[in-house]
Amino acid sequence: MLTDLTSIKAEPVKAMEKARSGVLGMHPLFGPLAPNLKNQSIVFCPIKKNKWINFLKNLFKKNGARIIEISPEMHDAQMALLQCLIHFSNINLAHFFYRKKFKPLPSLLTPTFRLQSLVIGRILAQNPELYSDIEIRNPYFRKLSREYLKELHSFQKIIERRDCEEFKKRFKKASSYLSNFVKVAEEKTTDILSVIESQPIKIGTPKKINIKKARIGFLGPKYTFSWSAAKKIANRTSHLIPFLTIGEVFEGVNNLETDFGVVPIQNAIAGIISETMYQFIDYPVFALGSFKIPIRYCLLSKEKSIKDIKAVKSHPQALSQSRIWLANNLPRASKISTPSTVSAISEKSIPDKTGFIVPLEAAKNFKLNVLAKNIEDRKENFTRFLVITRELNRSFLKKTNFHNKNTLLLLSVYDRVGILRDILNVFAKRNINLASLHSIPSVFHPWDYLFFLEIEKFCFSLNQKGILRDLNQYCPFVRVLGAA
Repeated sequence: MLTDLTSIKAEPVKAMEKARSGVLGMHPLFGPLAPNLKNQSIVFCPIKKNKWINFLKNLFKKNGARIIEISPEMHDAQMALLQCLIHFSNINLAHFFYRKKFKPLPSLLTPTFRLQSLVIGRILAQNPELYSDIEIRNPYFRKLSREYLKELHSFQKIIERRDCEEFKKRFKKASSYLSNFVKVAEEKTTDILSVIESQPIKIGTPKKINIKKARIGFLGPKYTFSWSAAKKIANRTSHLIPFLTIGEVFEGVNNLETDFGVVPIQNAIAGIISETMYQFIDYPVFALGSFKIPIRYCLLSKEKSIKDIKAVKSHPQALSQSRIWLANNLPRASKISTPSTVSAISEKSIPDKTGFIVPLEAAKNFKLNVLAKNIEDRKENFTRFLVITRELNRSFLKKTNFHNKNTLLLLSVYDRVGILRDILNVFAKRNINLASLHSIPSVFHPWDYLFFLEIEKFCFSLNQKGILRDLNQYCPFVRVLGAA
């Protein structure tokens, strides 16, 4: 038997029916994220029936799948709307965000946008070649897309005329026609958002440094997020060394007191950490990779009940990122800033009626009661860390077990109109994407700026592409910081 697994049916089936064997057009209506076949739907378009079609049908049903038998033409007509049009709308919406360079403020994200962003993200994580075939090769979608664009144009005129009555009329017609969707959506979307809020984002585990007895410096003290980050890359023989400041971590690497340093570079809420960026100017060290860790907080205390807490101590960032939880649960408790999330607990005596906001991962290391977990206001919060070292070459990068393919650059620029456009064009004409671009005030001249770029290109291929040569035309200072 000859079968396929495509999202288009009429065209593949027409080619396959020439075979002398049994022929089955097949479309699994689920992606690679599905854990198993239970409750999944699979389209069957039997063209030349034989025993193997029944064999497959029984095999899938035995494992919990639903089989939907339909003609290739009916399948493609349905998919033109259910699949092509939905992808068409979401891909174009995402591309419009790109064209407008739109970056939503985290504090302004509406429930609808958050739900829509999940759909967009799921689509954009797929193979663009597959999606181009789905959009372009479906024989029914070209006509449907033209009709859809006319509908959009008609709707745009309503907005331009400020015709509220016509807007409400269309809205009510759509709501009435899709009334079954509306009833389910009101309940289910609330459930989805509740799950999103209660379940933190899962972030992949970074690679361990593949070097014996490596000395790894981090921003201390022990049990902070930087300590947790350093532990992520340390192997069993590694030695972790705490420092009081980010600058001291750089100095330790530069003076060969440590082999590596782990420093925070960006937080999902607070943004870029300029203190780390400035250190690259003072110290000739390199980044050999980056990774993210989730930021999760809990409330510790010697007390047994939240009701007994009169004061809360922690680092200002932790207090700020748990502000809503504190307002709802401890509105009358005083908030006291400390040098780090764990420094107050390190004191010889633990004060009564005091709560401490500490990293969730570190909570088990203190002999205190855990009064609440995951008290951070945003579950999608994470901090990105750089691993820094004194030397960087291909063999060393391979030896350390890091496989990051992006490059970090630090540039200063000549002050003139259009300079940023010229710099960005160096990458654009080579079809190199910028993963991020940040500016910080220059330490060389008070009114100038430094640009911190992350480009999607391996750091050891920059000279081959002539990138550094072209950048030197516009930038008096160009520094390759390493891999990210």
